[in-house]
Amino acid sequence: EPHSTEIDRQKEKFRSNFDTLLAIGGGSCMDFAKALAILMTHGGSLGDYEGEGLVPGPVLPVVCVPTTSGTGSQNTQTTVFTIGGVKMGCSSEFIRPVFSVVDPEVTMRLPSVVTRNTGYDALMHAVESFIACPHDRVPDRPILYQGSNPFSRGVALEAFRFIWESYRRSILDGQDREARYGMSIGSHLAGLAFSHSGLGLVHALASSLGGMIDAPHGVCLAACTNIGLRYNFEACNKDLAVLAAAMGGGRGQDSAEQFLANINALIRDFELPSRPSDLGFKKEDAQMIFQKTLIQTRRIQTNPRQLDEHLLSFIEAG
Repeated sequence: EPHSTEIDRQKEKFRSNFDTLLAIGGGSCMDFAKALAILMTHGGSLGDYEGEGLVPGPVLPVVCVPTTSGTGSQNTQTTVFTIGGVKMGCSSEFIRPVFSVVDPEVTMRLPSVVTRNTGYDALMHAVESFIACPHDRVPDRPILYQGSNPFSRGVALEAFRFIWESYRRSILDGQDREARYGMSIGSHLAGLAFSHSGLGLVHALASSLGGMIDAPHGVCLAACTNIGLRYNFEACNKDLAVLAAAMGGGRGQDSAEQFLANINALIRDFELPSRPSDLGFKKEDAQMIFQKTLIQTRRIQTNPRQLDEHLLSFIEAG
C-alpha cells in the first residue's frame, strides 16, 4: 500500500492541467490515483481526509484498468494507504472511479505468487461481504458501507463462486483463460459487494499487521483468517455453511466447520501463513495488534460480532 507521505509529495508534480487520471496496475496503483485525485482537487495533505465522508466534493475523474484480480479498487469508494504506521484509508462516494476496464487478458502473465496474494484478497472480500453485519444493525454512515443486504449478499455469493472455482487453477496455470476470467469477474463483483456492505475483522486485523511489517495484503489476510472467522464463528456460522455449500463437495460438506477446513487446506496448499506468528509476530505483540485493530472503524462497524476484550485472547493464541 502507498504511504500517505509518498502521495503528499506527488501533488506538487501534478497540480493542474489534467482532465483525468488513468490508473493501470494493481490495487496500490489505483488507490494511489484516487488519493492523488483528492489532493489535486482539494489540496491539503492526505491525513486531512482519512476516515469517512471527509472529501468535500467531486474530484478529478479517475479511470482504472486493473492488472491483478484482487483489490477491486476499480469498483470502490475507498483509497487505502499507510499513515503513522497504521494501514488506514479514505472513503467517499466522490472518489469512486468513473470508468473501469476489467480485462482478464492483462492478468495472463502475472506470476503465480502475485496471483496467489491478490486472489486471496478477493476471496476474503467475498467472504466478509457475505457475512457482514446486517444493515439494520449498522448506524447510518456517509458512505455505502451500510452492512449486508439482499443486493450485497447476492453479489458476494456470486463473486465467491467465481473465485472459489478459479483461484487454485489461476495459480497453478496462469494461462488458463477460463480461470483468469473467473478471477477477474469475481474480484470485480467482490469489490462491488463490499463497497455496499463493508468488511469485517479479518480485514481489520490484516490492516493492523500490514502497517507493522512489509508484507503483501493477501499474505496478512491469510495470517488473520482463522483469528477473525473463529472470533465471529457463532455470529455467522449459518452464513459460512452457505459458503461451504457453494464450494461444492456434496452432502455433508456444507457446514461452517467444513468451510474453515477448506480455507485452511487452501492456505496450506499454497504456503500462505495461517497465523501472525508465521510472519514473525510474538505473543507480546498481541496487545499492539489488538489496539491497532480497534481503530479500524471503517471495517469493524460492519463486523458480524461486536469487538470486545475477548478478541485479545484469540490474537494471543494465533
